[in-house]
Amino acid sequence: MTTAFFHGTTPRILVVDDDEVIRLLLRQFLEGAGYEVDEAVNGQDALDRLTATSYDLVILDIAMPGIDGPQVCEHIRAAIENPPPVLMVTALDDEETVDRSFAAGAVDYIRKPIRWSVLKNRIRYILASSRAHKELELLSRNYEMILDAAANGICGVSEDKLISYINPAGLKILGYSREEVIGRPYYEIFRISEAGSDAFDVDSCPFFAPGGGAASFHFDEARLMRKDGTMVPVDYRATPIMEGNRAVGGVLVFQDVTERHQAAELIRYMANHDSLTNLPNRNYFTRRLPQAISLAKRYKRRLCLLFIDLDRFKPINDSYGHGVGDIVLLQVARRLSGMLRESDSVCRLGGDEFVILLESTESVEGAEYVAQRAIDELNKPIEADNHICYIGASIGISVYPDDCEDAETMLRHADIAMYEAKKRGRNQWVLYSREISSTTGGRSS
Repeated sequence: MTTAFFHGTTPRILVVDDDEVIRLLLRQFLEGAGYEVDEAVNGQDALDRLTATSYDLVILDIAMPGIDGPQVCEHIRAAIENPPPVLMVTALDDEETVDRSFAAGAVDYIRKPIRWSVLKNRIRYILASSRAHKELELLSRNYEMILDAAANGICGVSEDKLISYINPAGLKILGYSREEVIGRPYYEIFRISEAGSDAFDVDSCPFFAPGGGAASFHFDEARLMRKDGTMVPVDYRATPIMEGNRAVGGVLVFQDVTERHQAAELIRYMANHDSLTNLPNRNYFTRRLPQAISLAKRYKRRLCLLFIDLDRFKPINDSYGHGVGDIVLLQVARRLSGMLRESDSVCRLGGDEFVILLESTESVEGAEYVAQRAIDELNKPIEADNHICYIGASIGISVYPDDCEDAETMLRHADIAMYEAKKRGRNQWVLYSREISSTTGGRSS
C-alpha cells in the first residue's frame, strides 16, 4: 500500500485515542498545519480504517481500553503491506510500555500534555523520513527490475564475500537456482580459468585480497565452470565497491560469448574453406604449404605436391550449365578426399584446379601411385542432374627437397609439370624435372 504523501498529495493522518478532547485538539492542530485528518476511537476502529484507507502517519495513544497502542501497532505491521509510520502518544511515565511500543514497530513517541511545536517538527521529520525510505525502496525495486531484465549476468558480493544478489541471466549462465547461490561464498560459485589454462583457480574478486586495490578486473575470453561441470566462455568484469581504501563489496558482470566464439569460428572456417566443396581453399593452402615444408625440413623427409587440373570440364559447364558443373566438382572433391590418408590433404584452389599435399608418402613412387589412382577415380563417369559426365585429370608432381626448397617454387614446379601433362595428351601425370619446358602455350580444358 502506498501513502498519499508519496504521491505528492496532502498527507493523511489517522488519530487514534479514546479521549474525545485529545482527538479534537489533535484534529484542530493538524488541519491547521495543512494535513487531512481521520479519527478512530479505539484500537479496533483504527484497524478497520487502516484496512480501508491509506494513511501517511498514525498518531496512536498507548493506553486504550481493549486493544492498546502496542497491540494495534503490531497488527499494523503484521497485516498491512508497506504500513504507515506510527507515532505513539502517552501520558504514562512507563519505560516498559514505551519499550513495548518500539518493539511493536513505533518510530517515535511524545508525552502528554502535548507540546505542539515538538509535535509539529516530529511529524515533519517522520513524514520526510518515510517518504525518503519509500522512494529509496521504489528506486531499489526499479534498479533490480532493470538488473533482472539484463542479458548479461550480474552478481552482487557483500563485504564478507558472500553472494547477495544475482539476476536471472547470471543463474542461467551458471546453471544454478537462486536458492543455491544466495549466501554462498563467491569463490564456490565463480570458478574461472583464463584463456589457455586448464586450472580453474583464478580469484574472481581479487580486490578482496590484501593490497587488491580499487581497480576493476577484466578477464577477456575466460572460461567459467557451470554447476554441472561444463565450461562456458565468458567476458568477465569484477568491480569493487570501495569505502575509503577498503573493498566493502563487489559487482560481477559476465557475458556468455559462446555465440561470438561460434561466429568467429564460422568466419575463420569460411575464410579457409571453399564454399561449394567445403575443401580447404587457396587461402588455407598458401599458409599450410610453408608449414609442411618446414616440418619436412626439420624431420628430413620428403613432401610431395600434386597439382590437378580437370580435363574436359569446360564443355560440361557450357553444355549443361554451372549447376551440373557444381555437382561434378562436388563429386571430384569426394573422390579425391576418399582416397587419401588422414595425414594428407586435398584443397580446391579455384575453378577446376585442385592440389593434393602428401605428408605421409616417403617416396616419389608413392606420389606417382596416388596420382595414377586420382586419374583412375576421375575417369569414372559422374552422374549429375540426369546427365552422365566424363572428365579426366592432368596432374603435375613436385617433390621437396628433390626439385624445390620453398613453397612458391614447389607450387610453380607442380604447375609446370601439370602443363606438361596437358601437352602430352591429358589424362596423365608428369613428375617435374628440369628438362620440362615451362612454356606450354596456355591451358585447355
